[in-house]
Amino acid sequence: MDKTKGELTKYWDNLLSDSLPPFANFGKVEEEVKEHYLFIRLMWMRFIIPLISFYVVVGLIFRINIFGALFLSLLVFIYSNILPDADILIKKTPEGQRESLWYETFFLLCFAPIVVFRVLHGRAKPLFTNTPKPFHSLKAAFVWALFLFLIGNLFWPGVFVKSLMLPLFGLVGFLFHLFVDDMVRFFKFGKK
Repeated sequence: MDKTKGELTKYWDNLLSDSLPPFANFGKVEEEVKEHYLFIRLMWMRFIIPLISFYVVVGLIFRINIFGALFLSLLVFIYSNILPDADILIKKTPEGQRESLWYETFFLLCFAPIVVFRVLHGRAKPLFTNTPKPFHSLKAAFVWALFLFLIGNLFWPGVFVKSLMLPLFGLVGFLFHLFVDDMVRFFKFGKK
């Protein structure tokens, strides 16, 4: 396992770090993953399982097969919990350079895998902003939820229970990340 971690560190720091800001080294990414993993485990038992149970009961009451939508929503929850850290791809605006337009920044938020693929292949246009950590905000969380709501309505038109699952799980995952990073406070649950 240590050898694999060493190889991944070399790959990250020698190849990917050229495309990323200097603070986005492998050690920082590993620290972030560990921090959020422990919190996801805690919230899984106290929040996600009850939410899943609620949707299963609603599906049984209304005789709707929600298991496919539930599986996809769980994947979106995990992805959304990592997504705010995609703002490491946005650099501070240098002197004389214009700040990226809002829709360029939110394209990264909504289509991060495409942008990461383009960054790795050297075809992505750099993004700049003067806002520190632009995705660590409630505004970004609600833009993400709106995007997921539109996607949910494309997948399950006319089935409100299913189309609402995607943005709900996505928003919860995103907000959990902001909670771990002390960007929002819901309550004193799990934090000192």
